[in-house]
Amino acid sequence: MPLRAILARRDLALDTLVPAAPDAQVRWATVSELLDPAPYLRGGELLLTAGTNLPEESGTLAGYVAALSAAGVAALGFGVTPVHDTVPAALVEHCRARGLPLLVVPRETPFVAVSQAVGEELERLRMAGQRRFTTAGRSLTRAAVGATPVQEVLTTLSSALGCWTELVGSRPLGRVGRVPALPAETRELIGKVRAAGGPLSAKLQAPPDEVVLHAVGEHTRDRSVLLLGRPRPLDATDRAILGIAVALLGLLSRSQPAVVDDAGRLAARLLLSGAAPDPAVEPLLRTLLSGGEEADVYRVLHARWTRRGARPAPSPTLFGTRLVDDTGESVRAVLADQGDEEAHLALLDRLRATGWLAAVSGPVPVGELAEADRRAAMLLVRAHATNRPLLPEAQPNPFDMLLDGEEARAAARALLGPLADRDGPSRTLRATLRAWLARHGSWDRAAADLGAHRNSVRYRINRIERDLGVDLSDPEQRMRLWFALSRFDEDGF
Repeated sequence: MPLRAILARRDLALDTLVPAAPDAQVRWATVSELLDPAPYLRGGELLLTAGTNLPEESGTLAGYVAALSAAGVAALGFGVTPVHDTVPAALVEHCRARGLPLLVVPRETPFVAVSQAVGEELERLRMAGQRRFTTAGRSLTRAAVGATPVQEVLTTLSSALGCWTELVGSRPLGRVGRVPALPAETRELIGKVRAAGGPLSAKLQAPPDEVVLHAVGEHTRDRSVLLLGRPRPLDATDRAILGIAVALLGLLSRSQPAVVDDAGRLAARLLLSGAAPDPAVEPLLRTLLSGGEEADVYRVLHARWTRRGARPAPSPTLFGTRLVDDTGESVRAVLADQGDEEAHLALLDRLRATGWLAAVSGPVPVGELAEADRRAAMLLVRAHATNRPLLPEAQPNPFDMLLDGEEARAAARALLGPLADRDGPSRTLRATLRAWLARHGSWDRAAADLGAHRNSVRYRINRIERDLGVDLSDPEQRMRLWFALSRFDEDGF
């Protein structure tokens, strides 16, 4: 996120002693009073300090600033009082010499407020990116079923990313916007990307534009190449939108089933994000279900690899659908409802036999897939705790009969209190509480599920008890919080 967004916050009242570049970026805010915090940093941090251990000797102070600069610290925030009434002049001088931005944090602004502001800005950008991804994905999918689908996809992509686009194969296949004169190396790069076994993507500079080349269609002898260019680099959301366009263009080319699987992954993400498909694209989505079922009711499956060694890529054939999204930690998929539990139990058993532990939601219409995704995720937590595949209980949940969906989500947010925030620490605490409850309070088993140390789990649970004012040895409190976690909308806006 831009550092200037934090500097613009009037509630923080930060002052600048050594200015940052206009495009300076911050990845997080952290506090450290260590004499040498550099080994514990990853770069891009807004480092906050009250100068408790700030060196007084000029050479040591210069080394401190040099180490921060070498570690890639985005800016140093110095809190005045109680240790220092003003920012030491020597620190200002060394920061200016190293080009390390230096901010003054006034006495009235606690460090936690700065950290919270950075978290809020990061979350705001993440949510805006998610909304932009969903909107662009729906527009691209609608364009793919237009009268001139290739040109319409290129036009929609150009509008979404603010760039020019061109699709080339053995001949030009489409173009949107004014394509500048490209350097001589472009033709060679296109040949490499088109070649079987060549790179899937490449970049080159054609000032003022950065040009991205991406293969359309994998493992083919005659795949085409999508080129796009604009002055600023693509960010993570831009790349995700580009991925949708590449997958849809590959689907339109009918070049290889593997490309259809890429389109299925992106379509699954759109459906599970809560985006209802446009009626015009429903026939396209049905082709992504194994066998092309005429489905009006769907289920969501979540699966986790349980064997040692490298995890294989999820196979659409094994999962029974091309609507498969591999998140890295787990796999989720949209299935056509088979009408009876036995067919889904057989799928769960087949996955289990090949190393996948899975859980499947109940049947829902397409508009409720996001809710089914949440339920399947909670079922997978229980499946992992009991080490067996799970389907939802045959009997309806009495809590669901008492409260409608929005009332249940509101109750969940109220019960979770500060844990319902959308920042990273709150997500970590929710995941820890979910694993700990599923493991019946076992520190070791919860730690193994989370990939954390048991002392970290114990610390987080103690913090949850303190923040919520509850005693988790009370089964009533554990029941309430499990209710809240199982109905909390992790992806809600």
